[in-house]
Amino acid sequence: MDKELVVREVLSEQMIDAGGKLVERLDQSESNVQAALWLFLPEEKTWKMMIISPLVKTDGPRSFYKRILEANKKADESEFIISLNDVGVADTSIPLINLLRIAISTGSGITGIRFSKNTINGAFIEDAYIYRINIST
Repeated sequence: MDKELVVREVLSEQMIDAGGKLVERLDQSESNVQAALWLFLPEEKTWKMMIISPLVKTDGPRSFYKRILEANKKADESEFIISLNDVGVADTSIPLINLLRIAISTGSGITGIRFSKNTINGAFIEDAYIYRINIST
């Protein structure tokens, strides 16, 4: 049985690994993930895994969450999975992602970029761990 990840205030290696594995599984299911990152929400003092895909707009968020559920079912028994409560999905028009795209472009692979306490065009980003930002204009 898969182990559900506990998301806490501190970004753990388990969270980082689970996020990367989720993106890999979504890539295998042709989910068109154009951006993926852990984002720290300072008001709630927690992290949220954000998955950005144009399929969220065309197929709807519910359909995309079903893709995530299916991807989680394909996880190895030894892998931690991220609960849907800790995942947010959006289409490529989300303002935060467009801000990050100004500063970072990773290409289509999965990277690991820590982006902490930075300001882009007047918007402050408390903390993020970026796997992919690959949105073309």
